[in-house]
Amino acid sequence: GLPRGKRWIYDSGVHIPFIIRWPGKLKPGTVSDELVNTEDLAPTTMAAAGLKPKDYMHGRVIAGPKKQPAPEMLFYHRDRMDEAFECMRAARDHRFKYIRNYETRRTYAQHIDYMDMMPTLVDLRRLNAEGKLNAVQKRFFSPTKPAEELYDIVKDPHETKNLATDRKFAKTLREMRRATERWQEKVGDLGMMPE
Repeated sequence: GLPRGKRWIYDSGVHIPFIIRWPGKLKPGTVSDELVNTEDLAPTTMAAAGLKPKDYMHGRVIAGPKKQPAPEMLFYHRDRMDEAFECMRAARDHRFKYIRNYETRRTYAQHIDYMDMMPTLVDLRRLNAEGKLNAVQKRFFSPTKPAEELYDIVKDPHETKNLATDRKFAKTLREMRRATERWQEKVGDLGMMPE
C-alpha cells in the first residue's frame, strides 16, 4: 500500500539494499556505487558456482573473477498492476532518472482493489479529498500524467521536481529517451502490444 514504492519505477520502488558475503572472494566492507539490478543475481550466482550464465539472461556477473563491466544505465518497466492498466518505461544512470509514461490519460492513483484496502492509500485518498495534501503529494492523484519525467536523483532523490520541460536538460532528456527506446527494441518490449 505504498504509493511509488513496491511495483513502481521510482527509486523508492526499485532502490533496494544489496549485500553480498563471499568469504575468501570479496573483501569485507567493500562498497560499490555500480549500477546493479536484480537481473544480475542469476548470472552472478551461476558464475560463482563455476557455471556459464545462459546467453538469454539479461543480467551480468557483478562479483568474483568473472565480473563483467557495469552498465551506463539501468532500465525499468511498469505494466499492468492487477486490474489497472499501466505502461511506464524508465532509464537511470548515476545522476538522472528518465520516465516515459504511455498512459498519460490515467492517474498515477488508479483504482486497484487490493491497494485501496491498504491503510496508507485509504488515508491518502481521504486527505486528498479533504484538500490536505501538499503540491508534491497531490501530484499522485492528478487525473493525468506527463508524457515524460526527468529527475536529477542526486539533487532530488525523492524524484519530486520534473525537469523534462527544462531546456537546460534537453540533451540529457534526448539521450535517455533514445537509450530507453534502444533498450525496448533490444528486449522486444511486448508492453507496446495491445492486450
